[in-house]
Amino acid sequence: MIKREYEQFQFQGEELKKLAEIKPHKLIDLRGAVCPHPLNVIRDTISSLNDKEILQAICDHEPTAKENVPRFSARRGYPFGIIEQNGLWQIFIQKIEKAQPRLQVVNVSKAFKTSDGNFTALNEVNLTIHQGEFVCLLGPSGCGKTTLLNLIAGLDKPTKGEIWSNGNRVTGPGSDRVVVFQEGALFPWLTVMQNVEFGLKILKVDGKIRKALALDYLKLVGLDEKFHNSFIHQLSGGMKQRVAIARALAMEPSVLLMDEPFAALDVYTRETLQEELQNIWSESHKTIVFVTHNVQEAALLGDRVIVFGKNPGRIKSEYEIDIERPRKIDNPEVFLNTKWITNDLREEIEGSEYEDEVRGVAQR
Repeated sequence: MIKREYEQFQFQGEELKKLAEIKPHKLIDLRGAVCPHPLNVIRDTISSLNDKEILQAICDHEPTAKENVPRFSARRGYPFGIIEQNGLWQIFIQKIEKAQPRLQVVNVSKAFKTSDGNFTALNEVNLTIHQGEFVCLLGPSGCGKTTLLNLIAGLDKPTKGEIWSNGNRVTGPGSDRVVVFQEGALFPWLTVMQNVEFGLKILKVDGKIRKALALDYLKLVGLDEKFHNSFIHQLSGGMKQRVAIARALAMEPSVLLMDEPFAALDVYTRETLQEELQNIWSESHKTIVFVTHNVQEAALLGDRVIVFGKNPGRIKSEYEIDIERPRKIDNPEVFLNTKWITNDLREEIEGSEYEDEVRGVAQR
């Protein structure tokens, strides 16, 4: 073990100095670690610790020590300290539990009755999502990711377990959680402006305020003013999804639930909207839960990627995507994370189904 000569190094702030004085509760050696990525090992180890316990990690990967760990810790409010010694980094992170998760899925299972008996779509799913996180649910068709999204939205009820939103048990739909569907679910007899104002009108929001909010969010999603009075059939697929996102944001939800919103779009439009969604998330600070079966999309957009297995649907693994934003599709780190997650999915899906669900991501 490396000798800890703390007196040679300066921690910032009193909280960080304490990390040098308290014996860590867990020590991991990450020298030579490549796959899984050192940050993923740190994340998984931290998750196993109790509140206020400290992790010490020995690492020889400079980007992990100087870039990934600081962002990871700052995002969660974890005190941390990093010591460099002869090309090695000693990393100290103290786990501090946040008082109230934005969303919490607790031991959730969902079964459906079929002609052949009960079909278990989800089995014992546990997931915690904090305020402002962008979490992607990824997996092959039939793994239960959309089922879980519907349960979080309150559109269906779990067979077993509980879902909590900001400390309140989810028993049905709520204005704090709004869904953007793959097809947009817009009203064809209404104009763009009327669609965006629709939910606000139901809530009896004053007409001037409705219009102002609609204009603000249409501007945020990048829809040109000349289309504001157009009907839905006059819009392209990408424009329709912009309207659907603007309508959802106008309701000022705490959580935006997105069910493969870009799956039906052409490559250029999809990449444009992926970039714009990152900007919207950065400006609005919303919590986003995003369902996709596109590995590259998940690695590009998510703070975390939750990989689902199927038969029955369950959480198979979790990836921390700690890449600086805004992210571009050609970022080498996006490519590497896409590769690692794809290899994980390869173990879950075999044969022709794997070709359809996963391999196409690499053929750009």
